[in-house]
Amino acid sequence: MNKFFFSKLALRNLKSNKQIYFPYIFASIATVAMFYMMVALRGNKFIQTRSDTLSLLFALGAIVVGVFSFIFILYTNSFLIKRRKKEIGLYAILGMKKSHVSKILTIESMVTSCFSIVVGVVVGHLLGELAFLVLNYALKFGIEMSFPFTIQAMLVTIGLFALIFLTTLGYNITQVTFSNPIQLIKGKQTGEREPKSSLILFILSLLLIGSGYWMSLTIDNPLDAMIYFFLAVLLVIAGTYFLFISGSIFILKKLKKNKPFYYRPSPFISISGMLYRMKQNAVGLANITILATMVIVAVSTTAAIFIGTEDTLTVRLPYENQRTYYETVDLAEQLEAIEKETEANGLNVTGTEMYVYYNLFSIIEDNKIMIGAADFAKEIPDTIQLLIREDYERIVGETVPLSSDEVLLFDSKNTFGFSTVIIGNTTYQVKSKIDNPLKMDKSQSPNMIMIVDSRETLESIMETDFRLREIDLPIVADAVISWNTNGTQAQKKDYSEKTAAVVSDSGNSYFQSRELLREEWYSMNGGFLFLGIFLGLLFTFGAALITYFKQVSEGYDDRDKFQIMQKVGLDKQMIRKTTRLQIVWMFLLPLIIAVIHVAFAFPIIQKLLLLFSVVNTTLVFWCFIGVITGFSVIYWLIYQVTSKVYYGIVE
Repeated sequence: MNKFFFSKLALRNLKSNKQIYFPYIFASIATVAMFYMMVALRGNKFIQTRSDTLSLLFALGAIVVGVFSFIFILYTNSFLIKRRKKEIGLYAILGMKKSHVSKILTIESMVTSCFSIVVGVVVGHLLGELAFLVLNYALKFGIEMSFPFTIQAMLVTIGLFALIFLTTLGYNITQVTFSNPIQLIKGKQTGEREPKSSLILFILSLLLIGSGYWMSLTIDNPLDAMIYFFLAVLLVIAGTYFLFISGSIFILKKLKKNKPFYYRPSPFISISGMLYRMKQNAVGLANITILATMVIVAVSTTAAIFIGTEDTLTVRLPYENQRTYYETVDLAEQLEAIEKETEANGLNVTGTEMYVYYNLFSIIEDNKIMIGAADFAKEIPDTIQLLIREDYERIVGETVPLSSDEVLLFDSKNTFGFSTVIIGNTTYQVKSKIDNPLKMDKSQSPNMIMIVDSRETLESIMETDFRLREIDLPIVADAVISWNTNGTQAQKKDYSEKTAAVVSDSGNSYFQSRELLREEWYSMNGGFLFLGIFLGLLFTFGAALITYFKQVSEGYDDRDKFQIMQKVGLDKQMIRKTTRLQIVWMFLLPLIIAVIHVAFAFPIIQKLLLLFSVVNTTLVFWCFIGVITGFSVIYWLIYQVTSKVYYGIVE
C-alpha cells in the first residue's frame, strides 16, 4: 500500500465532508481565538500595572474560558464523529483494518487541529488588535490601550488546544476500536438512550450553587470578598453544569408524566426530542448561562466604576484639597497661610477640616488593643485612628471635658460594648460612644476612632507602639488640613497645580487635589470600562458561537425525523410549533439562570467595588439592569438569526 495512501484518503475525506467539517473547523478557530485573546490580555500593560487583583481576575477568566473551550470542542467533535460513523463503518466492511481507520482519523485530526490552532492564534491577535483600535477610537478615554502579542499566551494556547484535540482524537479512535461495522453504519441513526435523572447530582448542584450564593450574601469585609469571590465563582460554575444536566432532565420527565399536556403533537415531539439529547443540550445551555453571566458582570461592574468616577473622587477626598504634614506644625498658622495663598490666586477658602492624628495598626481583642500582636504578612490588622480633644471640639463645634484617662470612642461596626479600653499597659475609661466626627464615607472609615485628651497622651500611645514594634523613628504625629474653594473648574485646577508645586518644594508634606486626580482617575476607570466592553463582546461572541453550532447540530439531527413527520401528514406549521419548547429552553432558561446568578452575586460584587471606592449602590444596580436589558436584546437577535439556520436545515 502506497505510503501516501492514508494521507491522500484523509485529505479526500475532509474535502468530501466539507459540509460538516466547515462548521467544526470554524468553531475550533473561533474557540482558539477567544482563548488566546483572554490569555493575551494578561500581558496588557494596564492590567499588569494597576493591581494584582485585576491580573488575578483575568487569570480566573482565562481558566473559565479554557474549561468552556474543552467542553465545547468535545461537544462539536461528538456531532462530527456521529455523522461520519456510517462512512467509517463502510471502510471496515470493505476490508480496512481498524488500525488503518485510526491512522486516517489521526491524519485528519492533525490537519484540522494544526490548521485551527495556527489560524485561531492569528485571527485572535488580529481581532484583538482591531477591537482595541476601534474601541480606542470610539471611546477616547485619554489612555491608549494596546493588545499585546506574547509568546507565553501563544504557547499556553497551543498547549491547551493540543491537549483538547488529542482528547477528541482518543475519543474518535475509541469509537472505532470498540464498535463493530454494523454498529458504526447504524450509528448516525442511533438515538441516545433516555438519560436518567440523578437525584444525587441534582442535590449536589443545589449545594454547590447554594454555597456560592451563601458566600456572597454573608461576607461583609471587602478584602474577604476579594479572597472568596473566586471560590464562589468556581462553585457556581460547577453547580450550573450539574443543574442543567440533572435538573433539566428532571423537569422534562415531570412534563412527560403530565399526560394531558404531553400527548399533544407539539409537546410530544419537542419533549421527546429534547429528552433523548438532553446531555448535549444541557452542557450547551450551561455554557451559554456562564458566558451570559460573565458578560453582565464584566460590563456592569466596569460601567459602574467609570460612571461613578466623581463619587470615587469624593470618597477619596471628601474635601477638594488636602495637605498632610509629617512634622509638628501649628495648624492655625498653616491654615492662615493656605487662606492667604488661596486669595492670592483669586479664590477663597469655603470649608475646612484640620486635625492631628495617628493610625494604630493592631488587633482588637475584647477591650484590649494588642499592640505588636498583628502579623502583617498573614492577617489584616484593625485600624484605630487617634485624635486629640482640641481638634475634635473644633470639628463638631462643642466642648467636651475629658481627663487623661478617658477617651471618646467611635466603633464603625458598633460591636464594642466595653466601658474600658486597654492600650499596652494603660487602661482608659470610655466616657461615651460618638458618631464619626470626620467627613468620610463609611467604606473609608477605620475600625475605631479614639479621642484622647491631649497631644501628650497621643504621643505617649505612639511611644508605646513604636517601642513594642521596635520602630526607630522620631515620635511625631501627622497633621491634616482639608479645604474647599470657590471658583470654576479651570480656576481650581490652576490653583491646585500651583499649590502642588509649592508643597513639593517644602519637603515636609504632600498635597492631594480632586482636580489633579480627576484626569488620572477618568483615564484609569476608562481603561476598566474599555476592558469590560472588550470582554463583553468576547463572551457574547462565545454565546453566539454555541447557539449557532447547537442549532446546526440539532437541525441535522432533526431533519430526517421531521421529513418522516411530513410524510405521515405533519405540515410545516406544526413542525415550527414543535420547536417552541426548545426555544424556551434555549433562549429563556440560560438568561433566567444567569440573571439569578447575578442577583445573588450582587452583594459580593458590591463589596469588591468598594475596593475601587464605588459606594453608590443605586448606580451599580441600574448599571446591572441596563446591561441585562441590552444583553437580552442582543441574545434575542442572535437566537432569531440562528433559528433561521435551524429551520433551513430541517425543512
